[in-house]
Amino acid sequence: MSEDRGPVVGQDEPVITTSKVVTTVFDRVLSAIHDGTLLPGQHISDTEIAKQLNVSRTPVREAIQRLREIGLIEASSDRFTRIVDVTPEQTRHAYIVWQALYSVLVDEVVPRAPERSYNVMLRDNATFLAALSTREARPIAKANLDFFSRLPPESDNVALQRAITSVVHLLSLGSMHLPGFIDLASLSEAQRLLLGAVRDHDLTAAREAMSLLGRIEIPTS
Repeated sequence: MSEDRGPVVGQDEPVITTSKVVTTVFDRVLSAIHDGTLLPGQHISDTEIAKQLNVSRTPVREAIQRLREIGLIEASSDRFTRIVDVTPEQTRHAYIVWQALYSVLVDEVVPRAPERSYNVMLRDNATFLAALSTREARPIAKANLDFFSRLPPESDNVALQRAITSVVHLLSLGSMHLPGFIDLASLSEAQRLLLGAVRDHDLTAAREAMSLLGRIEIPTS
């Protein structure tokens, strides 16, 4: 959605490493995408990023490859590297996938969710509710992303964690550029239900929250 309307991550490729420098570059570029410093469709240069972060081009290229793998950057050999321009229809598809994956996650995690998850999600929910008054896409989307990001690390299913991560950033980026508002009241209620479910280890309430999320429509026109 537009920023003023409101919301809702080959053989010749470099080998991906998990070095601290690569992770730092990845996190910095990812933050720049989500805070609007880097905009959909904007071309980026590994040389310029390396200069800005005072690192070599090698970790920048590796970080960019990681961002390509989760769908936030697209590249064409010798032509361009740019931030993806996520369409509303792509956002809708990403939301369907995310909702299905997250439903599997809550079934695993909610019955044994640690108190620390509840405490952090409680703060995230307060930030989300405060952001609603702004009616601006970015703070609402960021607070919502933070809220729902607390449970995946508690899963023992690494493949599930990766699958959620792969789709959530694309969904978050797309949610900032939809043509209209999603049902923020239902989103707020879903957060409330899930928060209580995590606190009480209540799988029934968690599933109710996911059912409510599944009924939220993503505007595409």
